[in-house]
Amino acid sequence: MIYRHFFWDFDGTLYDTYPRITRAFLRGLMDLGVEASYQEVYALNKRSNQACARAFAARYPALGEEAFLAAYRRHSEEESIEEVRLYPGAREMLQAVVKGGGRNYLFTHRGESLFKYLEKDGIAALFIDQVTSLDGFPRKPAPDGLLYLMKKHGAEKEDSVMLGDRDIDLDAGKNAGISCALFDPENFYTDYDAPWRFCTMEEMRRALVGNEEKE
Repeated sequence: MIYRHFFWDFDGTLYDTYPRITRAFLRGLMDLGVEASYQEVYALNKRSNQACARAFAARYPALGEEAFLAAYRRHSEEESIEEVRLYPGAREMLQAVVKGGGRNYLFTHRGESLFKYLEKDGIAALFIDQVTSLDGFPRKPAPDGLLYLMKKHGAEKEDSVMLGDRDIDLDAGKNAGISCALFDPENFYTDYDAPWRFCTMEEMRRALVGNEEKE
């Protein structure tokens, strides 16, 4: 196993939540009388919710960025979490890290809803600790939350890797001085300079953990 400490993003990395996020944002836009395509909103949210809100605020300055974020939040938890799935191979990847003597952590902008997903799929025990929006650290790409977890658990930089699906996830890792792995199943960030790049969790497991048998 190349690394011992695996710091995971949540949305779009472990769970395929972007379709749900996109639908919620579209409902918020409808509340505000704004029309947009699914593809546009999906792509903007792949950057971040803030980037999406900022783009529409620039188009509709009378509304403002916070109005779009608030409209999204009104709908963000409407759909059942049962409809959101772990990416194929994510559970096996987490298990392989633990089996190999490594540690998994979460570093995410998501708040309390995070724990509902982990409990639903029975994977909470595969994580040592987490930093969420509830902890009050600056948002990615600021590395503060990541550095906090590393210091708390004695994770050395050379033994640590940040895993995420967006540039801000990996930029946070780079800003913390650790290695990074991009999970990009849709080839969204083809021009991003990533030390590691994977389209599937199976590829990631084989490259970063090894060829241990899945549990």
